[in-house]
Amino acid sequence: MDHSHLNPPSFSTYLDQLQSPLFSVLPAEVRSEIFAFALTDFEDLSVPYSKETCYRRPGYDAPRRTRTELLRTCKRVFQEAWFMPFAYAEHALYLTSPDRAPRRHITVERMQRYLDILHASRREDVKINHARIFAQLWALEPGDRLQRVLNMQHFYPRRITITLRYTDFWYWEANEPLRVAAKWVNICRFPNSLTRLSIDFESIERRKEEVNYIAKEAAERWHFRRQDGTVLSACQAETSIMKWTGSSIWGGQRWIRDEVRPNELDYHAVTVTWRPAPSDGDVPEECPDLSVPRTFPRPPVPNPNRGEAWLELDDLRAANVPPDATADEAYAAIVELHRQRQRARRVR
Repeated sequence: MDHSHLNPPSFSTYLDQLQSPLFSVLPAEVRSEIFAFALTDFEDLSVPYSKETCYRRPGYDAPRRTRTELLRTCKRVFQEAWFMPFAYAEHALYLTSPDRAPRRHITVERMQRYLDILHASRREDVKINHARIFAQLWALEPGDRLQRVLNMQHFYPRRITITLRYTDFWYWEANEPLRVAAKWVNICRFPNSLTRLSIDFESIERRKEEVNYIAKEAAERWHFRRQDGTVLSACQAETSIMKWTGSSIWGGQRWIRDEVRPNELDYHAVTVTWRPAPSDGDVPEECPDLSVPRTFPRPPVPNPNRGEAWLELDDLRAANVPPDATADEAYAAIVELHRQRQRARRVR
């Protein structure tokens, strides 16, 4: 969300607007709910992200934005609701390499500036509804980058979601078994405002049993702590599953190994949720690393093609491979292209 116009009221007087039932009849609590509904963010599908990226996904098909016309209706509305577009937005932060995030996204530095403005103007703690953190494991596991986010001044989220995408796991390119080290689980401390922490574990449909295994282990063996010492335990009844279909093309490559249809991959994600729970004194200090055993049964890849996991888009264009070509057809065309190039080099 773009918060470049996050500014507190700068006027000293305003009309009470009591001729409007919004202010003369409705109590402030109801009015606040109406404003929150009108000022909650949404995906702006008029400017969608490219399908050929690894950051386009459900809920993030496009940049999130908020319609702020309501704030321009009168000074009284602005006085009461100016901070809501920020408080009710889903704030996405990326602990990733630059190519794994949209070109324009909020950084910790920018987020801190907005939090400082809110705190200085409201002179009270403003709770944020939801912060989502997309994280590659190399950036998440040491814990320092996540803790830097959690340590922002005046950062009071009610809910945090950490999303581990298919391409965020270690050596996903080589089809390695899923694993997540737990150092960050053990050392990171979450804000005291947090009432819900969720982690999305995601991979391709073929590897759904690995995802289920890791998610189940996390629910049973991981717990988290807030800064005040409160323990967050998994609510297994809240575990949910999401399935979706995305592009197999990103980074100038077509990942044919697991295509289920031309240019498409099916995904399987499990979300585990932790909430504050009374401690019975039997909570271990250290949570274990999680890993799928190498002996774990895994279905074979659908398109082995002599071990080729991906094809270069430039080669596909050079070979005039049509967009609807199957993985096998695309691979065969690239093999023939390479043969032609080898023959041409020998002739020279």
